[in-house]
Amino acid sequence: MIGELDPIEGNWYHHLGKGQDFMVVDVDEANGTVDIQYFDGNIEELEMEEWEEMDLEESEPPEDWTGPMDEMESDDRGY
Repeated sequence: MIGELDPIEGNWYHHLGKGQDFMVVDVDEANGTVDIQYFDGNIEELEMEEWEEMDLEESEPPEDWTGPMDEMESDDRGY
């Protein structure tokens, strides 16, 4: 599904080529960039053209999606 999915802030995706899950943390349309955060906490900024070339599918959040987040109270998780 190369180039078929729009980056939506807060949604999780699976990169088929790398086998990695990540969440979109920011979409900056003015600058044409997408910031993503992998489950391990690493953040990467992509140009919109890079996003469009990625082979992606939508993904469910990991069971413990707080993994990459700084210390988080259980009340902040929404469950």
